[in-house]
Amino acid sequence: MNDWGKALALRASSFSMGFVFFAGAWRRFYNAPAKLDVNSVHFLGNKLVGAAPGSPIESVVHWVLARPAIADFATHALTLGEGLAGLGLMLGALTRISALGAALLNIALMLIFGWQGYECLDEWTMAALGFAISVSVMVYGPSIYSLDNIVGLDVLRSLFTRPVAIGLTVFSILFTVSFYAYYFGFWNLERRTGVSAYRIVAEAGPSADIATLYVNAGASPNAAYVRSIAYHLKDGREVVQQADEIEVVRSHFEPWSQSGSVADEVLLLRLGSKTDIRIPAGTASATIDLIGNEDQTVTFE
Repeated sequence: MNDWGKALALRASSFSMGFVFFAGAWRRFYNAPAKLDVNSVHFLGNKLVGAAPGSPIESVVHWVLARPAIADFATHALTLGEGLAGLGLMLGALTRISALGAALLNIALMLIFGWQGYECLDEWTMAALGFAISVSVMVYGPSIYSLDNIVGLDVLRSLFTRPVAIGLTVFSILFTVSFYAYYFGFWNLERRTGVSAYRIVAEAGPSADIATLYVNAGASPNAAYVRSIAYHLKDGREVVQQADEIEVVRSHFEPWSQSGSVADEVLLLRLGSKTDIRIPAGTASATIDLIGNEDQTVTFE
């Protein structure tokens, strides 16, 4: 292929990758500013709540969510980075720096959201392809159809030597294959974190009579619907509480988690939510009756 053909192909990939990020930033800054309002239920934090359970950096996501000021700063910084990297790729301005920023954004997307998606594994697909495109632009640099070329600018060109280009290409391949194997398996397709059936575990609460219910698997669009909880006491007795009898002490990560409320006689617990409930004295374990899902048995330490 002639040089002009390669340059056009790169420009198409670069513009598409750039527009994906720029459009995401535009939506949050202009079309739907509530996504950047830390006090709104529409804040980007609600996406992080649902993404945390399957993320390899789950503890980091929870740490950020537990600190609204940091969550607010992080989401604004991320959105600004998306806008600048996207605009740079679209225009071919500071091309290699913009591509480096886009590569880092795709790594973050893979680490946080890569496990999500249903049949098409869309979150993994976007991050994998986005990273490969970013690496291609970093290695190739500004095309002849770019703003950098017009002004005669190619920042970081000296860094992208042949060995570096080969290393980035190998890393891109490993990035794609290894994350696929980690999240979904390779020889046998089996998700590391389920997206159909909800799974609930019990964590220690702030006191002996309080436990934290953590929904660490399930579908992100809906919620787990708790009909009742049967507590199994150490002395052999059983105490059953219907949804409206369960005392919710605290729902973590509010207002983004949107869990712990009772509607139509069921307690709503969405994916990624952590909800503190008061448990009877001497409780050893409990069976949680979920609508449309296998009952969950949890133990209390």
